[in-house]
Amino acid sequence: MIVLGIDTSSYVNTVGLADGDRILADRTFPAKTDSLEQIVDNIDTTLKNAGMRLKDVQGIGVGLGPGSWTGIRVGVTVGKMLAFSTGKLIAGVPTLEALAYSARHQSQLICAVISAGIKDAVYAAFYRARSGVIIRDGDYYAGTVTGITGMLKEPVVLVGNGVELYRQTIADEAGSLKIKIKALEALPGGAAVASLAAQRLKRGERDDALSLTPLYLKESTAKAFINRYSGGVK
Repeated sequence: MIVLGIDTSSYVNTVGLADGDRILADRTFPAKTDSLEQIVDNIDTTLKNAGMRLKDVQGIGVGLGPGSWTGIRVGVTVGKMLAFSTGKLIAGVPTLEALAYSARHQSQLICAVISAGIKDAVYAAFYRARSGVIIRDGDYYAGTVTGITGMLKEPVVLVGNGVELYRQTIADEAGSLKIKIKALEALPGGAAVASLAAQRLKRGERDDALSLTPLYLKESTAKAFINRYSGGVK
């Protein structure tokens, strides 16, 4: 299944194409104030570079966040418009899951981390990779970087943008726990969103193009989204 993936949760936007786990295209570009028009233009460019047209795409994947509140809304809106106007299937993908997907070949526990835009505040979630499939392990987390330390019981790979700084902060806080912590720099990829959306669609987990909403996390509401977007197989 060929799926077009879009994620606009970060300071860069990304558009990608994937056929299952096979990446066909992955394009990253700076987020700007005119990003809606920019996203549409980059979707067109991505399709042309892959030798495809929108009619060749069978599904749409959109990154739901968390991340930039305004940025996420733009990407989700574009994805919904495309799905509604073309009648194509659409599936939302938590951006933390898309980050974790870049570490799917790691054997350790994966912790995807995204800055919440305030000093030391982050969004995070733990994942495990099983045969290339990313499965969330526990709740979404919204809080301080140091708050992650108390959840560590085993070696972990931190994945995200600027995670080397997070790794050092967590390692200093962990102190005598002596837990091995690795850092893998990554940004959400459009192709990762496309691949994960394809997995959801293959399982029959399509979303409604009209009611699909971004995944906005606050410390008090993070748990409310656990059952809505399962992030992998149950």
